[in-house]
Amino acid sequence: MVKRTLLTLVVIVLTGLAAAGQGKRKVAGIIYFTNNTPPDVQTFPVEIVTPNRKRVIATTLPDDRHQFEFRKISRGKYLLKLTWPNRCVLWYRMDLTKESKTQVKVIMDAACAHFNGTIQNLPEQ
Repeated sequence: MVKRTLLTLVVIVLTGLAAAGQGKRKVAGIIYFTNNTPPDVQTFPVEIVTPNRKRVIATTLPDDRHQFEFRKISRGKYLLKLTWPNRCVLWYRMDLTKESKTQVKVIMDAACAHFNGTIQNLPEQ
């Protein structure tokens, strides 16, 4: 009887842990430039922000291949903010309620020429 109760408790705990992990999302992408890629792309902040822009959920920097990644982001709707310091800020709507966004591609110089400071839909994956 004790073994059965203990086994049931272990199954319940493991099921709860598995369910908790299913609610998390991943966001990953790359920053491209059409011309003259700046040498300091690794210093460009990439942030996930609440839709009202009042709270930063997560921040990272691109790696040496200009790729960025966030893990364990709760389901929800957010803004993805990419900053080219002293030049441009790009804002993209991002819906993580149903799925992760793992192939975000931003052509930074072209987007900055047209959408600096405005909120746009996330580029198609």
